[in-house]
Amino acid sequence: MENGTQNKLISVIVPVYNVESFLDQCVTSIINQTYSNFELILVDDGSKDSSGAICDEWYKKDSRIKVIHQSNGGLSAARNSGLDQAKGDYVCFIDSDDFVKENYLEAFMITMSKTDADIAICDIISAKLAEPEKPLDRVIQFTAKECRAWLTNPIAREYVLMVVSWNKMYKRELFNELRFEKGKLHEDEFMINKLLKMVNKVTFVPVKSYVYRNNEESITGKNNNNDIRHLHGIDAYVERIKSVLEDEDDDKEFAAITLKWALLKLADFYRNGNPSMQNAVKKKYDAIFNEYQWLLTDKQRLKYKVFTVTPGLFCKKFVKF
Repeated sequence: MENGTQNKLISVIVPVYNVESFLDQCVTSIINQTYSNFELILVDDGSKDSSGAICDEWYKKDSRIKVIHQSNGGLSAARNSGLDQAKGDYVCFIDSDDFVKENYLEAFMITMSKTDADIAICDIISAKLAEPEKPLDRVIQFTAKECRAWLTNPIAREYVLMVVSWNKMYKRELFNELRFEKGKLHEDEFMINKLLKMVNKVTFVPVKSYVYRNNEESITGKNNNNDIRHLHGIDAYVERIKSVLEDEDDDKEFAAITLKWALLKLADFYRNGNPSMQNAVKKKYDAIFNEYQWLLTDKQRLKYKVFTVTPGLFCKKFVKF
């Protein structure tokens, strides 16, 4: 690694909320990094368990650690507070119920030094993530438009790797004005839309250095399946459709693929939802279908029209994931 790169400061932002059983392992994995020039910003987002006290204990142990205590505002608000205090040349987000391998930061810094990427992405270890469509065994460099190739199938590994905020290193300047949308679930889906309008180069490194835990108690876990805020993710899909149609290249093919997945995901929410969720899904499905059905072929239009008439039949016949 070049000497100049060794002197670069990384801001590692960790939102913390009711994770007393996971937090020590997360922080330990960061403190033990082979790349040591970082600041660790722990943002206690109004935890009701001992998480806040654990943050304070870590603050006493390592001068690189900063702690922010705030009233509960959600993941976006916690990350934004960390960004407001970040002093680094680069930024990473790590969720407090996950942990990272000891070379997590160093591998990113090597990549940034060699490629001058705006964003570097690593592979992850996850018990529930699908195997890749193609072997992810080489460094891949993307333009912003080329990133769309990994955003065409939300149940694929590549999609997750591209969308989530926590397996990446970013140039700090990307967040000079940019912040996560408060009050949104699936805030990462919105953030990637914004980032891909700003970046020139994104680099993927085939190293599994981030360990994701499947925490069913989290807001995105199965225990919260009927939270209406899950439909925010569909709003991000619609934002993505609008964004690409406004671009100079006017990528109608990508817009159509995104539309089909938005409708299928809505149908899946309907299939697994309670009556309140189902009513919200039907309303949103009708609105999206009516506005964007022109992107579909005649055959596709007939297919997705079925849901507006008989949702149960559509789910049984077409929702296979």
